[in-house]
Amino acid sequence: MKSSGVDGLSRGDNSEGIMAGENPLKYIPLNEGANQRSQGAVERWVREWWSDDRGRAFLKKPLKLLDPEDWFSLHEIEEARLWMPPPAAMETVISLFNEDRLTRPDIPHVFCVPRLMTNLWRKALSKDADVSFQVDVGNDIWSYSQFEPLVVMIVFPFAHVDRYNGPWMVRGTDIADDPVKELSSGFKWVGKGRKRKFDDLDGELQALWESPEMRSRDILRKLLHQARKLPPVQKCLVWPVLSRVSPRPLPQATTRGGRGSRKRKSNQSTAVQKRKKRRSCNGDTL
Repeated sequence: MKSSGVDGLSRGDNSEGIMAGENPLKYIPLNEGANQRSQGAVERWVREWWSDDRGRAFLKKPLKLLDPEDWFSLHEIEEARLWMPPPAAMETVISLFNEDRLTRPDIPHVFCVPRLMTNLWRKALSKDADVSFQVDVGNDIWSYSQFEPLVVMIVFPFAHVDRYNGPWMVRGTDIADDPVKELSSGFKWVGKGRKRKFDDLDGELQALWESPEMRSRDILRKLLHQARKLPPVQKCLVWPVLSRVSPRPLPQATTRGGRGSRKRKSNQSTAVQKRKKRRSCNGDTL
């Protein structure tokens, strides 16, 4: 509000920001993606932790930054998806992502979107995201001039494919919750100017977060390394479910009886009672 000049209206200052004739989209760029706003810094940061120190990509699937032309030809792309669309296009992106998620469940996705127009996408995307955190402003990845935090979400594959031992759903486990907690606290602490007040980091972690780009890279690399070693879905999900099935035999199908017959018998008995009641009212013997 201060940069846009809206804050000065209460003091009668009409010579700054929007009141001076500047474009409002300069302060709320709904038509620009994270990579465009950061001049490529966000993409460089994501690619650093997507590959390990030997340069091997997660699941041997290098990231592909999706352009608007790629959104409608996802079936032709074998690489992992890196989504950095403008917030104004997220409603369309979510629809295309849902279709791609159904047709190619073995492909991982990374979303980096400014926290704008979240009513169109954040709740829907959070249902599929295994990892979700915010990069607060005030670092080399996302500077103070961006005003709003950057939302980062990672969607892991959930299908078992050939020679792949990936996660079914990492969300809600310690593998995902612990890194998300430190990432959120670390970026918030850096965004506050590295002040001790209201932060959740102890002294040792504060020293590590003096370089937020390197610290976040190490945390996310460790997360991906642990995700590689998770057991396949057949072993960690299906068999425990099947082992709890009761050994009782299934009921035999019968040709007579059932709900229909009970209902007919009930109707017949009701009709008999009504006839008996009419006879007693007419003085006839029961």
